Amino acid sequence: MRTFIATIGWTEWPIASALLKHGLSKGDRIILLSPEKRDERSKEAINEVKGFVSRFVPGVNVHDIQVPVYDPVEAIAFLAKRINSEAKEGRRLIVNLSGGMRILVAEVLLALTLLRISDLDLEIRTEDKVDLSIPKVWMQYPDFSNREVMVLSMLANGEEVSLSELAKRLRVSVSTMHRVLKRMEENGVVASKRVSKERIAGLTLKGRVLSKLFRE
Repeated sequence: MRTFIATIGWTEWPIASALLKHGLSKGDRIILLSPEKRDERSKEAINEVKGFVSRFVPGVNVHDIQVPVYDPVEAIAFLAKRINSEAKEGRRLIVNLSGGMRILVAEVLLALTLLRISDLDLEIRTEDKVDLSIPKVWMQYPDFSNREVMVLSMLANGEEVSLSELAKRLRVSVSTMHRVLKRMEENGVVASKRVSKERIAGLTLKGRVLSKLFRE
């Protein structure tokens, strides 16, 4: 089974072209991504894709997903969760970035950098109608330990917490907490600073996104 994920703008043609190239089978799924605020042209393009699919392959579901593009942290986490849920079903993913707002395309790409998905094809049609495959060369996030996930959750509300307080909440020694924070800093999800005699830690922008991704 496959899931086609596509950013969509004012015209359905880039998506229709990609669907014709790959072909559709019963059990496939299509996810159309558009901004929460969209005009009539985008709505019409989405309806055209739905009509095109229903006429030729009735067993394929088309999902119209609106993304909060003007809140990049929320949007990237939202997209990463949705894309990851498709991959966890064992579906092959085909992601097409030929249409839609540039900010939405950027957010989809950034969401993909957070995921470990091997069965994925990433493609785009250029303005002069050349179809290109984009190699998966992005850095992937490391596997987080349970302690690191707990730290992400503790800092998710934006507060800065001292190393000793984090150690107390996790019920570990300060030296163990220091090692946990050091690894998280190396992976760019936490930043810390010394205030008086205490080391204070808070989430980076990357950490804020990941805290939303791990949230149930």
